Amino acid sequence: MTAMVSNEQQSVQPVNSAQLVGIFKAIAPRSFEKTFDGMPTDAINHAMKICIDGLNRDQINVGLAQVRDNGFCPDLAMFRKWCLGIKGFGTEQQRAVDSFKKKHAALANIIKWRSDKDTKITNAEKEAYDRCYESFVNLDYASNFERASYNVYEAFKENYVDVVNEFAEQGVVQGEWIRPVAIACQNFKREEWNDSQSEKSETEKVQAQEYINKLKELLKRPPHVDEVGGAV
Repeated sequence: MTAMVSNEQQSVQPVNSAQLVGIFKAIAPRSFEKTFDGMPTDAINHAMKICIDGLNRDQINVGLAQVRDNGFCPDLAMFRKWCLGIKGFGTEQQRAVDSFKKKHAALANIIKWRSDKDTKITNAEKEAYDRCYESFVNLDYASNFERASYNVYEAFKENYVDVVNEFAEQGVVQGEWIRPVAIACQNFKREEWNDSQSEKSETEKVQAQEYINKLKELLKRPPHVDEVGGAV
């Protein structure tokens, strides 16, 4: 009986909004920065206090579990809905987000694709991969692969969550990534170009040969006596 009362008291005990904001940020740091970019900390704390008003700890834990599972930091009004069990955005945007592959499956697919380029990947997976491409490349030369891979894979998952939400906002649906078609090098009319150059070269050769012949003729002429100071 005492334990039940204790749990009930803990459930209705006021929640420190500033502490909750810190937990919020710790769960999804990059998403938090993106959602609350440029907003003063005091304003975030005050907004959190307003949005959790009337909620108990169990309800708040439900909301935090949603933040954890989605890897996404919503605005605080949406967080309140999550706390109340209203999952998702309640809009077409959330349905679009839900249509994408989950981040763990996306990571597994990218890892497979890196070793086998015939593996099919999605547009969101490729975009998330491109955002941390250098990290994946450096991973191939890491001395401590296990530690390095953990950081790279976590970065990919965070990027993937951001990409999915961006795509949902932009109305971009999940689709298979299509490798860009390589543009064939155009073959210029080499023959015509070579012909014209050849003709030009031949003309120049003839002119050059004429100059050489004239120079030879001049060199063959015997010098005049008067030109070299001889007797008249």
